[in-house]
Amino acid sequence: MARRLMPDVDIKDDQDLLQLLEGIRTVGIAAHDEVDELAGMIRMKIERYGRRNGLSRMRAKWWGRQVARPLVRAADQFLNVAAYARVTRNRFEAFLVALDDEQPSASDFTVRGRTNGNRRAA
Repeated sequence: MARRLMPDVDIKDDQDLLQLLEGIRTVGIAAHDEVDELAGMIRMKIERYGRRNGLSRMRAKWWGRQVARPLVRAADQFLNVAAYARVTRNRFEAFLVALDDEQPSASDFTVRGRTNGNRRAA
């Protein structure tokens, strides 16, 4: 069985869900950094190998970029995951505020992220 990046979480209240979304954001950022660094290393190795085997500098750079480009794009997608996790968190906080404004006891969540005088969730 594959090792999971994030352990299973039992979501009992709003803080649990907010922490899960923050964890997803953190994993996305860390994955971007790691994959982007690996793509740069691969590009450098391909360029060096091409130069050593007779390619011109321009052709070696071109091939290095072509080989590493899919990984660079994948790294950018990890940043998209991180950004969407933040958007989801913000929308969930807005949902909690709207739900609390409509009916304070309507949610299954234990709303801990908002005080009575505060007009926004934590």
